[in-house]
Amino acid sequence: MIQNKHHQHVVHATFSKRSFDAVSSAISNGSLTGSCVLIGGDWHLGPLKERNTKTLSAWFAENFGYVPENLSTNIPVISKGAKIFAWVNPSTSDEYLNFIHWVSFQAVQGFSLIPVPESAPDSAAGNFRDIAIFLDDAVEKKASDISHYIGEWDVLTDENADFRLIGRTGKIQSFPSSHFDKGIIDAITEQWEPSPIVALRIMEKLASEKQAFPGDIFLYHRFEKLCSSGIIEKQSDVGIAQTLIRATPL
Repeated sequence: MIQNKHHQHVVHATFSKRSFDAVSSAISNGSLTGSCVLIGGDWHLGPLKERNTKTLSAWFAENFGYVPENLSTNIPVISKGAKIFAWVNPSTSDEYLNFIHWVSFQAVQGFSLIPVPESAPDSAAGNFRDIAIFLDDAVEKKASDISHYIGEWDVLTDENADFRLIGRTGKIQSFPSSHFDKGIIDAITEQWEPSPIVALRIMEKLASEKQAFPGDIFLYHRFEKLCSSGIIEKQSDVGIAQTLIRATPL
């Protein structure tokens, strides 16, 4: 069992529900000490300028066709003087953006960064004891390191795109909602196919290219928009996920 030996209060900052569940389980089990806080916000989605409940609601309705419950732009405040371990998977868009937003706005003086790999254990798998081993990989981050993250956040804010996602280079990039349309159109043939089959084909191609993607709900909503513009058509006047689609014949 690996225990943290610091006498000051230890806070484990996590940036996604999956990481929060895994670290919280390890604390409950005794393989980690301290408390755990979830710092979310989905900062990889939606506008960064003039970001509030009203603008986010409008953005989700436009790009996903629905408005999530409990939209919030507030984040928890960690008490001063705490020893902070920040658990971040830098290869996931949501965790990394939530992390650099937190660093940029919480006046953090320093923390220990724990880079969590994709293969990290999770609580659902029942092997949450093992995540304590990642404490050995913790890297101290000082003011000079923090300024780098703030600079990265400022660039993304200036771009103010619809999405901030891990691109093919392995780095965060800004994307407009229309960015994926060419790949969608190229994947749709002139033969009628169930829309879930087409969606799966598109997502598999993006995964093979290591391009993060907003998800299937976004994809189906783009299908609907492309139908409305006459680029593709659906066989029945029902929800796009329940029918066949094809490219509009020339």
